[in-house]
Amino acid sequence: MTDLPRPARPHTATQLLVARGGDPFEQARTGVARARTAVAELLTVLPPEQDELRAAFTSLDASLDLGQERLSGWQLSAAERTTLAGPSLPSWGETSLTTQAPVGTQPPDVLGEVEPVYGFGDALQVVRHDVGRAAEQLPPSHHAPAGGLHRVMLAGFMAETANTAEHLAHVFTAAVWDFERPAMPPVPPALGRIELRPAARAAPQRRWARQARVIFTPGRVEIIHSGGTRVIGETEPIAMVLHVVPPPVRDVLAPYDPAERFARIPGWDELGVLHFCSASGHSLGAIAVADWLVQPKYVIAQERSTAPAGGPLRGRDLLVRTLELGGFGAGVAMLDVPLRRGVLHPPNARPPEGDDRKRSGTQPTGATVRFPEAVPGSMAFNPQPVVDLIRPAPHLQPYRGRAARPAAAFKRRLKRYKRWRGDTGPSSPVNSIVRGPAPWAIGIAGIGGAYLLAETWFVRLCALWAVLAVVEPWAWALLERLRDRRQWRPVAVYRPGASAGVTRAFASRAALLFDGRDVGIRGPGGHEAWCSGPGQTEPGVVALHRLMDDQGTWAVALVGRTGQWRTVLPLDSWVPDGDLTALAGFAREAGLSLSDTRAERVTVSDDVFADGTPSSSARSRGPAGRGLLILAFWAVLIAPLTLWGWRVATAGLLLLAVAAALPVLVRWVWERRMVRPARR
Repeated sequence: MTDLPRPARPHTATQLLVARGGDPFEQARTGVARARTAVAELLTVLPPEQDELRAAFTSLDASLDLGQERLSGWQLSAAERTTLAGPSLPSWGETSLTTQAPVGTQPPDVLGEVEPVYGFGDALQVVRHDVGRAAEQLPPSHHAPAGGLHRVMLAGFMAETANTAEHLAHVFTAAVWDFERPAMPPVPPALGRIELRPAARAAPQRRWARQARVIFTPGRVEIIHSGGTRVIGETEPIAMVLHVVPPPVRDVLAPYDPAERFARIPGWDELGVLHFCSASGHSLGAIAVADWLVQPKYVIAQERSTAPAGGPLRGRDLLVRTLELGGFGAGVAMLDVPLRRGVLHPPNARPPEGDDRKRSGTQPTGATVRFPEAVPGSMAFNPQPVVDLIRPAPHLQPYRGRAARPAAAFKRRLKRYKRWRGDTGPSSPVNSIVRGPAPWAIGIAGIGGAYLLAETWFVRLCALWAVLAVVEPWAWALLERLRDRRQWRPVAVYRPGASAGVTRAFASRAALLFDGRDVGIRGPGGHEAWCSGPGQTEPGVVALHRLMDDQGTWAVALVGRTGQWRTVLPLDSWVPDGDLTALAGFAREAGLSLSDTRAERVTVSDDVFADGTPSSSARSRGPAGRGLLILAFWAVLIAPLTLWGWRVATAGLLLLAVAAALPVLVRWVWERRMVRPARR
């Protein structure tokens, strides 16, 4: 098996299951178990008078139980492993999931009198039917595999329906909790605004960790992102905020963005999006909850960690407490509009950003030119956005120009399954144009320049072309990092330094920063996140808490005015010797108060501020090294053919090979050094 993104964008349940990585049967079993837990928790909070809903969810739980039982003994056969290791997956008669998210045909009513949870009634009937059918189709665990990917396809259908059931149960749990146990409205902040900051970013997108934000003011939302500034509520008032799960684009589809701009975010699918809706119920724009949380998993776990007596209720933790702890609840209160729940996305009031299905052409005024969408599974398949989702900024240096087209991205992903791949991006828009003919340019410039043709314009053009193909990727990467350079000096810095169990990357990069206004955190991958400091806009950081349980101190947390965790830093890596003196000194410089808090220990497997996690490894590393080494190979291969001619051409080819290969080798040595254990 391989966890590399496959060339074709997933568009069936099987492909979505396999795209998660790992053993697909284990992934399916885990998904069904999570769905059963979500349904069981909903049944504990469902009011006794809701007999029909209780019967419906009890029936749904029985179907999930059957699916869990039949999947329990499934193991991948040798034939299935071989098939899954290939770059493509067959799809025989599976339903194509062509849309990115379910969108309602009719907008929701603002007061919720017609349907308290938008889209819930119809969705429940469909989910019950699909889960029951998927469970019945699964052969018992003791049956021998039928061959091919038949069992994987059945597991994919079961996992997809269980995933939908889990989201449905969580949303209704949150709705019941809102109705049965309404929260106290947040106290308005002194500065009259709420500012949310984005998740961590590494170079060359690090500047957006400081600049991007969502600003809530009375009746108005201003979103500052890498594409500019978007104001919602200025021309058409915001009448409602609709919280919908799941988001329009799933987490597993992040690597399939044609420009490869985004990394996967923990909690993305579970936390959903917030739609700012008009009085007609149409969405004026939306933001993803996980986009604006520094450590989503710790925020989700805070309720259970600090108040374990309340019992486990994941739907409440995900969709109620996370909005409160993350500052979204205070933002909605600032707008003074109701917050509703939904399992369907509302129709858009305007075409989503990035929707090119209608483009103005050379037609009369008002006419549009329609571009048909590509067939699912084809090279150019990339569904148009169905939700006007506003994201803070890319996580990675994007591909540009022709390289950012769906067909080019398909070919690029396909070549990553091969040893011989010529990609030298991500880089400038001219990269895809320059790279293709570069081997020919090297050959013509080398041989032609060596044998009496050096003065011809064509050979000179080829020489310039070859140099440009080698220099352009690194020059563009340098330019991107220069644009991202810091414009400030820290007032106070705390560095945990080297310790047992951390890498050199963590020892050299990890730090807490204070610039006089805001508090920043930098992780081992160079990712930075920023929070407002004391006296600044909320939600910000006002204190440093030591988190303790029966076994002692396990972490320190930067917390907000009402105790919300903004960032949690495990003690064993961030305070390795247990001496909090240096950290307390940083807190005094930053104006943070010190305190102790009792909290049950939380373990997070994917944290951007921890060593060796997927999130901390998701960063731009510059041009693709394999393509540059191939250019160096061509230069070295052709150099001997020029020895009987003009020696300057030979020297030029060797210099070109060194220029192409040396930076790649230096980067390789540096990265290997940084992942080694730190020396104390």
